[in-house]
Amino acid sequence: MKAIILALSLFTCISVQASSLVVGDSVNAISLQDQHDKVLSVTDKTRVVLFSRGMKGGDIIKGALESLPEEQRSKELVYVADISGMPSLIAKFVAVPQMQDLPFNIALDREGEPTKLWPGDKETATVIHLQQLKIINVTRVETSDALLEAIK
Repeated sequence: MKAIILALSLFTCISVQASSLVVGDSVNAISLQDQHDKVLSVTDKTRVVLFSRGMKGGDIIKGALESLPEEQRSKELVYVADISGMPSLIAKFVAVPQMQDLPFNIALDREGEPTKLWPGDKETATVIHLQQLKIINVTRVETSDALLEAIK
């Protein structure tokens, strides 16, 4: 009997952990430090979140934002990168210093907890459209051009 209860408990934990937010769900407002150690937030005023879990997704977002003139970057757009899978020494001494040279800010999720349920994978960039923190659309893109189309 104990084995059955344990197995059901593990199955429930795995199922809950594996689920991610979908259209209609709400994200929590979060505040994270960016690459310059300044606070960057996703709030009820945020309309678009660009989200990456891996280097490939980050490169897609970087390419799109670098090609977008600063005046066209909306104040309602926030780029969030989950860098929790990166070794901390690499993040501290290599990745974050390189990010400091970029012409845009990146909210860095160093722990992985605030964004653990956000939709996305390591191979794509995710565009999350919000209205008052409620997800109204999720698009995964594989190219910078596709990302630029998704945020129009």
